[in-house]
Amino acid sequence: MKKMTSIFLTSAMLLGSVFAHAKDKHATIPSKVLSARTIYVDNQTNDAELQNDALVGLNKWGRFDIVDSPKKADLVLRLFGSSVVKFVPGSDPAASYNVKPVSANPAAGEELAPPGCTRVTVIEPKSGTALWTEIRKTSNAQEKSRLLEGLHDAVDQQEKNRNK
Repeated sequence: MKKMTSIFLTSAMLLGSVFAHAKDKHATIPSKVLSARTIYVDNQTNDAELQNDALVGLNKWGRFDIVDSPKKADLVLRLFGSSVVKFVPGSDPAASYNVKPVSANPAAGEELAPPGCTRVTVIEPKSGTALWTEIRKTSNAQEKSRLLEGLHDAVDQQEKNRNK
């Protein structure tokens, strides 16, 4: 019982530090984000609802025009969960299912989010540079609907400070 309590407390402390670090990480929004007009949503999670929630949130916000390709976008909004989905076309006979576990650092160099959370990252598509990132809790529908609150709040705060 002591061991289980210790593991739980250690996990809670680590998850808390991840959230605290994510909040510190997006204190300043780069000017590229503030000047961007188009955005592409790249859902790397296994949850289609998250992409829908991101699109709904972007539409409500009205700050960006959503485009259908990263090549047409000023920014890419990438969503990472605790696992990664890789599209394998059904018509490709060479494609096969690989049962190896996914590492915590996918090929793009992004860290996966803890279970029940989503890593939201804004990327400059030409260079692949991450401009802003945070981890959002998304384990239920209400939390998912607030997926972009952190980005929206950070942009608004940055613009307030810039206009002073």
